[in-house]
Amino acid sequence: MASASLAPKLQRLALFNVCLGQFMSALDSRSVNVALPTLSVYFDASMAMVQWIPLAYQLTIVGLVLSMARLGDKLGRKKIYGLGFVLLATGSACCGLSPYLWLIICFRVVEAIGGALVLANGRAIVSALYASEGRGRALGMMSMSFHLGYITGPSVGGFLVDTVGWRWIFFMNSPVAIIAAVMAWKILPETVTEKRDYSIDPLGMITLLLTVVSLVVGMQLIAKSGFGWLPIGTVLASGLFLALLLYVEHRNAAPLLDLSLFRVRLLTAGVRSICKGSCVSRPLKSV
Repeated sequence: MASASLAPKLQRLALFNVCLGQFMSALDSRSVNVALPTLSVYFDASMAMVQWIPLAYQLTIVGLVLSMARLGDKLGRKKIYGLGFVLLATGSACCGLSPYLWLIICFRVVEAIGGALVLANGRAIVSALYASEGRGRALGMMSMSFHLGYITGPSVGGFLVDTVGWRWIFFMNSPVAIIAAVMAWKILPETVTEKRDYSIDPLGMITLLLTVVSLVVGMQLIAKSGFGWLPIGTVLASGLFLALLLYVEHRNAAPLLDLSLFRVRLLTAGVRSICKGSCVSRPLKSV
């Protein structure tokens, strides 16, 4: 087991490092939201344009997190996980230094790639480190860290905007990410011990990303301008990409998205409960 290669103290430090990565990814996603009105005035841009700063981050993570987990299985989780922190630090610093809005949006994509690397491989690392005992507690602490960053993000962002300026929402991530990258490189062991020829499944990666991006962009266009030909066409394109994704994954011997998992009753029941819960919560938010 991978957990046997670490002393208990180092094992706890490794868990702290992964929890820090979960916290940072969630905090980075939410802290910028409260700065959108300030950024709209600063760059003299509409809110429809400024909202692409958080949207680019979230779209990239959702579209790539599954693919980055497969990349870690093939190339080594420690390497990919550490690279995620480096990309987070680089993207954050470049966002803070950017003089143009479109540059911030581009560098948010770089940040999100790093966030996807950290989120996808962090859970796999902890599952391997706590393979013998304590896995449930460790994964629970990771979930708590993520939701703590998700909750505190707007408060931290608002405090920074009011005190030192909106650019520090991005600057605050870089030193923490660099420290976390060095810590991960020195402490974490490589948890991919089996030398298997994992397939990266590039077609699956591309079609999954296109499905997510086209669906969210289509819904955003509908909310902004109504049911025009472009919003409807974008949503229909997401359906075509989804059909192509299912076709590609069904024919692939080592698919990125294993469709046979949905035959497991516990998994399908959990997905249904999440969908029902999200549908019920929507009317409550509008009240």
